[in-house]
Amino acid sequence: MFDILIKDCCLITMNKRNEIFDCCSVGITGGKISAVEKNLNGEAKKVIDGSGTIVLPGFVNCHTHVYQALIEGVGYDMHFNPWNIRYLVPIISRMRPDHAKVSAQLAALEMIKTGTTAFCDHWYLHTDFNNIEEVTGVFDSAGLRAHMVFGFLNESFAGRKHTSGSSGNVLKEDKELLVRAEDYCRRWHGKNLTQVGFGPGSTEDVGIDLFRGIIELGKRLDVSLVTHIAGWVEIVSRSLEKYQKRDLEYAHSLGFTGSKSIAIHGVWLSDDEIEIAAETGTAVAHNPVANMHLGYGIARVPEMLKAGVKVGLGTDGAASYTYDMLEVAKTAAMLQKVRNLDAEALTAETALRLLTTSGAEVLGLEKETGSVETGKQADLLIVDADTPHVLPGGRPVPKLVYSARGSDVRTSIVNGKIIMEDHKVLTLDEEKILNEANKAREELFTLGGDETRKLIEAPWPARGASWRSTDGALS
Repeated sequence: MFDILIKDCCLITMNKRNEIFDCCSVGITGGKISAVEKNLNGEAKKVIDGSGTIVLPGFVNCHTHVYQALIEGVGYDMHFNPWNIRYLVPIISRMRPDHAKVSAQLAALEMIKTGTTAFCDHWYLHTDFNNIEEVTGVFDSAGLRAHMVFGFLNESFAGRKHTSGSSGNVLKEDKELLVRAEDYCRRWHGKNLTQVGFGPGSTEDVGIDLFRGIIELGKRLDVSLVTHIAGWVEIVSRSLEKYQKRDLEYAHSLGFTGSKSIAIHGVWLSDDEIEIAAETGTAVAHNPVANMHLGYGIARVPEMLKAGVKVGLGTDGAASYTYDMLEVAKTAAMLQKVRNLDAEALTAETALRLLTTSGAEVLGLEKETGSVETGKQADLLIVDADTPHVLPGGRPVPKLVYSARGSDVRTSIVNGKIIMEDHKVLTLDEEKILNEANKAREELFTLGGDETRKLIEAPWPARGASWRSTDGALS
């Protein structure tokens, strides 16, 4: 007797043999995959007709900032700074726990509806320490596999020091951050589907003493260490100027690197730093859409993979304007083809692996998820293939990566529980969340003050980006 039986689907297993089966069935029992066979017979509490669908492992999003889900549509076409200072800080420095909660709900809805089953969120927005509690509770209730990173800011936000009226209440004292982080970890790490990690906002946002304290605490509690590394070229210059080391070299010198460590972005890693990541087992979370939007550059993903670095894909925050991991995967593949003038630089198969098995490895979840194999947790997607833009037949992997969209995900199963069925999210009240999100967004835009109002009311630009016209720089 199965709890769930999916019958007659096209199954992309993502196992080590890269097996793909037509007319296959998948049995789920007790939250785990209990059978993968053609012509699988047996009774089930629930039978799902998989004909005309592709079944595969759930997508893994290796980097998000879900607090930004609520405030998209204001800051755009900006470099990293002024994006942070002109757009983010005026709004987010006013964010309360109720805002944090609905922002997480909004992100959870989009992730579930587009096929994400596991993700890593970097939360350093401690305007109120209850923010992260509300957010973690949302994901726990939503049924997603969450890797929550308790973030730290004590010297700056995005490299900018404390200034009156801007990031003042975002920065916190070292001792309070470390005490709060340990308490949070002891309550949430390993609870249901939640894992916890620690990490500075970036290498430039915390002092050396706090960075060392974070590393020591993470290793003592045996949790992941996560931070933004070599994402934008300015941070590399800053590290060289201040420490005579490049960004990952500096973090490595303090003991950050290792098999439980994740470097976010890694756009400007040198050959030596790629070698450090490979030798230490340090993973990289690649965010191609956000990197492009903020003008960061193009991460050298093929070189990382060739060196043996673990790489997964992420959306990042509002700069990507999406939680659709299929969009991210397609972008990752196309970007490397253009960068290398080589159509084979990053293939559809590699992109799908980054979305699934490799992403699971980055988050330390490879024993639980990332492939469809007996004994693993049942984190599965059922994707509509019988549509004009996908259509069954041919090879399913390129159709998924290059043709399908997140909206083609029909049903999502996490840990053997159906959290979306026939495009309807079952663990969240979508209508209620959208109503609350609209109200919260308007309130935050008002709280953002004159700076936010200027961005919203900026005229259609005669040339350049609209935000620059707010200062009369372009007219």
